[in-house]
Amino acid sequence: MASFISSLWHNRTFSLSVLVLSLAIFSYLFFSKQSLPPGVPHSDKYGHVIVFFCLSVLMYRCFNFSRLWQIIILVGYGVAVECVQYYIPYRSSGLDDVLADALGVVLFYALTLMPSVRNLFGKSNA
Repeated sequence: MASFISSLWHNRTFSLSVLVLSLAIFSYLFFSKQSLPPGVPHSDKYGHVIVFFCLSVLMYRCFNFSRLWQIIILVGYGVAVECVQYYIPYRSSGLDDVLADALGVVLFYALTLMPSVRNLFGKSNA
């Protein structure tokens, strides 16, 4: 089973499919009505960090362009989401959400500075 999962992970087409599906699901969640758990303060910010960390993993795995461009694209997506949410009556937008998005991205790309993390994702060079 582990070799099957490993073969999927190293299949670029599969990784791209997961990235596209993730973008579709996350975009739907960003633009739909949400009911967040009342007992967890700032749960939406945790969600932003986790989502953008996951998107960073997938972007890093799927594309070979520089980390800087990947970061710019991902943070740009976060800014675009907030701009769209500004015009949706049942959603709110804010700089704090963009900062949470950027934190998720920066956390992942900071980890990629470690050779063991780069090797884990199949990237041996910086």
